Amino acid sequence: MSEQQSEHKAAPVMVNLTIDGKPVTVAKGTNLIEAAKSIGVTIPHYCYHPHLSVPGNCRMCQVEVKGQAKMNIGCNTAVAEGMEVLTQETSQKSRDAQSSTLEFILINHPLDCTVCDQAGHCKLQDYHYDYNAKPSRFLEEKEHKVKALPLGPTVMLDGERCIMCTRCIRFCDEVTGTSELGMLNRGDRSVIAVNEGHELNNALSGTVVDLCPVGALTHREWRFNTRIWFTKETDSICPGCSTGCNVKVAVRDRQVVQVKARLNSQVNKEWLCDQGRYGFERFLPGKRLTAPQVRGVDSTFDQAIAIAKTISGGETLVFVAPDLLTEEYIVLKRFLDKCVKQSQVAIAYRERKLSKVEEILISPDYAANFRGAEFSGLVTGDIQAGYEAALERLRSGTITNLILVGDRCLTAEDATPEICAKIKQASLSIAILTDAASSLAASATVVLPERSILEKSGLLINRKQRLQYTDRVVEFPDGTQPAWRLINQLAVACGSRIVSAQSDRDLTLEILASESRLAGLKIATIKQGGVCLDSYKPGDANSRPSSSDARV
Repeated sequence: MSEQQSEHKAAPVMVNLTIDGKPVTVAKGTNLIEAAKSIGVTIPHYCYHPHLSVPGNCRMCQVEVKGQAKMNIGCNTAVAEGMEVLTQETSQKSRDAQSSTLEFILINHPLDCTVCDQAGHCKLQDYHYDYNAKPSRFLEEKEHKVKALPLGPTVMLDGERCIMCTRCIRFCDEVTGTSELGMLNRGDRSVIAVNEGHELNNALSGTVVDLCPVGALTHREWRFNTRIWFTKETDSICPGCSTGCNVKVAVRDRQVVQVKARLNSQVNKEWLCDQGRYGFERFLPGKRLTAPQVRGVDSTFDQAIAIAKTISGGETLVFVAPDLLTEEYIVLKRFLDKCVKQSQVAIAYRERKLSKVEEILISPDYAANFRGAEFSGLVTGDIQAGYEAALERLRSGTITNLILVGDRCLTAEDATPEICAKIKQASLSIAILTDAASSLAASATVVLPERSILEKSGLLINRKQRLQYTDRVVEFPDGTQPAWRLINQLAVACGSRIVSAQSDRDLTLEILASESRLAGLKIATIKQGGVCLDSYKPGDANSRPSSSDARV
C-alpha cells in the first residue's frame, strides 16, 4: 500500500469498554482476549491463535460480561461500546468456570509431567497450577490412544496428550493449504490423524509443534534430547534467508537443541520453515579456525596482519557473505574507502525457485542480510548480476588482491576446485572464515578466524527493509574474533582506525549514534518487533516502530 493510499485509508472505529474495572479503548472487531492483552491481562486459552480462525472449542477463555446470564468465551466475543468484562483476575465466577473446564480437559490426559517432553514449557501444566492445582477426581480408566506415531519426517504425535485444540489442523488448512491433518471420531475417542494417502511433509511442518500448547506434538529430531531447564534460551533471528523470522533458540553445551518461532505479526507471525528450524547447525562448523593461518600454517595475529596489510597496494576484488551483521558491512565499507585504493565488492546472492508453500514465508535466497550490505553502500543495483560479474573476473585469473569475508562469501555451488585454484593464483588473498575444513581456507594466503552469525549480536535488515536485532545464541570458541574486529585491526595496521568499540553491543551503539538514517533508535526499541526503515523518520520520537504482539 502506497503512502497516498495509507493516508486515505479510513481510521478504525474505536470502542470503549472496561475490563476488570479498567478503561480500555480498542478497534471495533477486537476480541476480548486481545482487548485484555492490551492492558496486560492474559485470559487463559488453548485453541485461540491471533493468526488462525477461531473455533471456540477449548472453552478455557470464559469470562463474565455484566448483564449477560451466560459466560462468554473471550476468543469469539467482540468488544462492544460500554461493555463491562470481568476476567479471572476479578471474577470468581470466571475463575471457577476456567478451573472446571481445565479439570474436564485433564480427565483423559496422562498426569505424568515428569516424563513429558513438553515439561517446563507447557501451557496445560502452567494453567493447572494457576487455575486448578488439585488432585484428579476421575476414578475410571483413562482413555488410551496412539503413542509415538510419526505424522511425517519431522513431527511425532502422542495422542493421549492431545487436547483437540485443532491448531495444527487449522494451520495446515488455512496457512499452508496442504490439509494433511484432520480429526477422527467424537468425544473422548477423538484423535488427530494424517489424512489417508498423505503425510505431514510440507515446508513449514515443524510449525505445528510450536503451535501445540501441550506435549502432543514433538520434533522427531529433538524428541527427548534435553530438559528445557538445562538449556539457555535466547530470542534471536533466523539467518537462513532474508525473511528474518523471529526465533527462540535453546542451546546446551554449545549445541542447538531446539528452535521455536517467536510471534511477530510484522514478519513471520508465529511460523517458521523446516529448513530454517532444523538448519541452524550449518552455521556452526564441526572443525573451527581458532588461530590465524599463513599459507596453511598456524601463525600469530601480528604475523598474519603484517602480510594482510599489503592489500592496500593494488586493485582488490571483495566477496562478502550475505549473513554478516549490518555493522560489519559498514566497517568493511569504511575500511575499503580508507585503506584500499581500488575495490570491487560482490555479495554471494542467488535466487531460487520456491514452491507454493515455501512462498508463504521463505525468501528466494540464502542471503539473510543482503539488505544490510545495500544499506552500508557496499553493493548497489542488481546484486546477483554483480556477483556473477565478480565470479567471471575471478575466473579470468587477472585479480591481484582478493578479500573473502565469511564462509558463505561464495555459494556452495561456486566454491569449485577451479575457483579455489584462482584464489591460490592471486598475489594476496585474505579470508575471514570460521570453517577450518573449508576449501576457501585451504586456498587463501592469509586466513583469520572469525565468529559465526550465531556467535555474534547486532543488526540485520530483512528483505522488506525491517531492521531487527539478533542476539548471540552460542558461546564463541577461544581464539576467534568477529569479522568487524578483524577488519578494524587490519585498518589499524594500515594506519586508520575504523571504530573504537570493544564488543558487539558497543559497536551497535556506535553505529546507531553515527548513522544519520538510524538516529534516535535504541537497541531496546529495535528488539520490540523491529523497525521498518522505509517508514522510519530519523530522530522523530513519535515515529515508533511496529512492535510484535506478546507471545500467545
